[in-house]
Amino acid sequence: MSFSAISRAFSVLALGAALALASSTSASASPVGEAPMVLPAASASGASAGGWIIGVKPGTSSGAIASRFGAQPISGLSAFTVPRARAGAFAAALKLERLLAWAEPDIRAKRQSAYEGELGKWARVAVVPADFAWPTPGAVAVAVLDDRVDSSVSDLNQQTKYLNEGRVAESHGTMVASTISAVVGRGPVVGVFPGAPILSYGLTSFSCADIARGIDKAIAAGARVINMSLGTENGCFTMYAAIQRAYAKDVLSVASAGNEFEEGNPTEYPAAFPHVVSVAATDSKGKVSDFSNSNAAVDVSAPGVDVPVDVPLRFDTEDGDGDGVTTASGTSFSSPITAGAAAWIATARPGLKAGQIADLLKKGAKDIAPKGYDSESGWGLINIPASLALPAPTIDPQEPNDSISLVDGTALGAKAALLWRGGASASLVAKIDQVKDPLDIYRIRIPARSKVKISLKPKFGGVDLAVYSAGAKSGSGSRFRIANSKKPGTAVERLTVRNSARAARSFYVVVSDNDTKLLNAEYTLRVGR
Repeated sequence: MSFSAISRAFSVLALGAALALASSTSASASPVGEAPMVLPAASASGASAGGWIIGVKPGTSSGAIASRFGAQPISGLSAFTVPRARAGAFAAALKLERLLAWAEPDIRAKRQSAYEGELGKWARVAVVPADFAWPTPGAVAVAVLDDRVDSSVSDLNQQTKYLNEGRVAESHGTMVASTISAVVGRGPVVGVFPGAPILSYGLTSFSCADIARGIDKAIAAGARVINMSLGTENGCFTMYAAIQRAYAKDVLSVASAGNEFEEGNPTEYPAAFPHVVSVAATDSKGKVSDFSNSNAAVDVSAPGVDVPVDVPLRFDTEDGDGDGVTTASGTSFSSPITAGAAAWIATARPGLKAGQIADLLKKGAKDIAPKGYDSESGWGLINIPASLALPAPTIDPQEPNDSISLVDGTALGAKAALLWRGGASASLVAKIDQVKDPLDIYRIRIPARSKVKISLKPKFGGVDLAVYSAGAKSGSGSRFRIANSKKPGTAVERLTVRNSARAARSFYVVVSDNDTKLLNAEYTLRVGR
């Protein structure tokens, strides 16, 4: 698996470099390596209420004095901790005996980038302000297709349901789920959408079939968003079809763009499939990471470097703390942050279709260098408030319809509705995208011994028009193609198709994008006698 091996970044703040001394004295922090002498002022009201550390000269006996002030030794050091209120007196007593070596407040260190149960820490605050209220109740569910989420993790267990039986074999699924949904006040991590319901489907083999089963389980369980922090360089139809079945039921799939930029930058699936939101990884400075894959399938970006995550205690063995929290890097984490944002939008605006939610994520994204769309960051860094403030995008009708398998019943189990079957003219306004919506295919039925006129007018971008007979299995190429129109620029495409048979016959109308400068286009299609 491309993303199962997670790059962990365990780190603790260096005390010498990161000391923020909570003292009411005018003394400044000593240079790194020098012993400080900072004591609390007796009358200070705004100083730290925590304890103090008092150092003594090594090799001396200070136990009796320490006992008088209730000071506790620090193992391995010639130093004691003492309550702030007694620190000055203890230091003074040691100084009288020429035993005092240093003094400083007993500050607390945090891991770099850790939430530590706060709403305003990286990486959550990169996509939504800490004081921006999330919608409750009625949050939509996010399915996590990954390793089984650990039910013992305190900030995930109450909102997690399981779609299959199994055991927790790896920590990855738990880590991913925590970036989506970890609640406030019940653990060390806070997700982008705290408390959002998680539907955990534990993948065992990570095979195409395994993933497809998980997608179908998620659909049946009522998920509105599916997160897939996984990838393969070889896309498979079974997974593709399952994703499109989800999309047809307004379930949005979100996936990792991949972590192999420096290993050949391959295109990864499911991220590159149509109607999947592909997510690149950014760091705390808003720059795309060195490892994040770059291609035309990338839609948006989200934090994916040193992201705070929950980790089951039995897997938390590398940093020596065993506290169930760490930081991790990879598009495995930018993807669920985006999935959580999608769930937030779907909850706050329940009338939106899956494609509209995807459009809002892209339209609301904060542009990061280079300007405009680019294959590294997509449309930019996701921004929940900006996306929520936008008007509802135009619905793209009859999606998914990007291949004949999606409209002839092969992939979705039922044929797409006929756009036209004779009689009054039919028209629609639709969109197309060279990567994520490469073709729009519509079924029409021409009555016996009749003809139909088809026009295609682009609103922006360039589009081509073709008609294929009912025997076609592909919407491209010349096989079974009976007519086509390819005019340059934004010219209107027109075709007339005749059915000379004695019975009505079905045809496929295919719209494709011919603009090499714009990735997408919008058009009006009209079909009538």
